Amino acid sequence: MTSAIALFLFGGLTAALSLQLPIGTLRAPGTGLFPLALGVMLMALAAAHAVQLHLSRSKAPGEPAAKKASNGATARVALFMAVVALATALLQVIGYVASAFLLMLGLLRVFRVKWSTATLVAALAAAASHLLFVLWLKIPMPPGPLGF
Repeated sequence: MTSAIALFLFGGLTAALSLQLPIGTLRAPGTGLFPLALGVMLMALAAAHAVQLHLSRSKAPGEPAAKKASNGATARVALFMAVVALATALLQVIGYVASAFLLMLGLLRVFRVKWSTATLVAALAAAASHLLFVLWLKIPMPPGPLGF
């Protein structure tokens, strides 16, 4: 339950901080629209997870919930939040593409995806997000030292 609460709070913080950026509209999205949507979705998923945990506790009252959920979920949530915070902190320094790459690579490694697969997926995701947000939607993102 701790991990669900932590993710819910993290989603709320993400959504609240994104409101400091211009939101725009669906036809002309601002830089705050995507983080706002992610924050709200993270809150919804965390709430659904909390409900699922609560329902599973009521079905098996004899077994402590801590034993059922002791698969490292709390540590993965903490690593998840640390990776997101690090990628966000580095966004202005290394640029959007490199930050998106590191974010995806870190998140995939948190979920124990092999290095080779994680690197390939992260590179493709960073390139795709650059094409989508910067080139197609014309959302200004911080360029890195190499200009992209």
